[in-house]
Amino acid sequence: MLKSIVFILATLAAAIVAAPTIGLFERGDTDLIKRQQRIATQYWANDKADLDWVSGPAGAYSVNWTNPSGGNFVVGKGYFGQGMLFNYTGTFSTTGNAYLGLYGWTTDPLVEYYVIENFGDKHNPTDNSNHTCYGTFNTDGGTYEVWMKWRVNAPSIIGTATFPQFWSVRTKRHVGGTINTTAHFAAWARAGLKLGKHRDGMVIGIEGQTGQGAAAITAGVRPTTTVKETTTLVHHSERPRATNTCTRKL
Repeated sequence: MLKSIVFILATLAAAIVAAPTIGLFERGDTDLIKRQQRIATQYWANDKADLDWVSGPAGAYSVNWTNPSGGNFVVGKGYFGQGMLFNYTGTFSTTGNAYLGLYGWTTDPLVEYYVIENFGDKHNPTDNSNHTCYGTFNTDGGTYEVWMKWRVNAPSIIGTATFPQFWSVRTKRHVGGTINTTAHFAAWARAGLKLGKHRDGMVIGIEGQTGQGAAAITAGVRPTTTVKETTTLVHHSERPRATNTCTRKL
């Protein structure tokens, strides 16, 4: 998992007053991305990671990786804000342990959160005995499972700490579309999972662990063609301690 996080403030048009971040992309206008003053960019990799990261204009980036055992990185681009309709498009493929998702942090309370859109055939990100499923909800043209996992004495944006991770995991994987962040935050709240104050923006990111892969993503732009869906793997090699909990409708 992520050991640390770096968000870089990129000023695209310093003379322009920053636009509101609530509902930035409701009109699906690809030029909206060009009118935003601030872009959040994340790059982190541990000393075993082997990747080639290219930051393109505005919300675009690409990454290719061949990670040995123990390699790990998180890269992505996004925006500063809270509730928004977050558009993105691109490609993502992996033969190892990696996933694509919206990612961010809050403080007071400290929470690391993910909206998982896709992942490799060898790894479900909820495959951990510490995960608990709280139920499912529908948004963005699909169904998501809501999960939570505790991280104990782990690195965070405020240093070593104990904190929960909140997860929305799409039951039919895809690459590209609109993520209604307000709908996800509301579903977590209905599950009793409380977020705090949003920090450092949110990105549509790639986390790559052991294995190979490639991705080219643009934040702020909707797909122009039909997006293919693939049923999410349900097998867990590590069974969650709490079972049969994903049946609740949130």
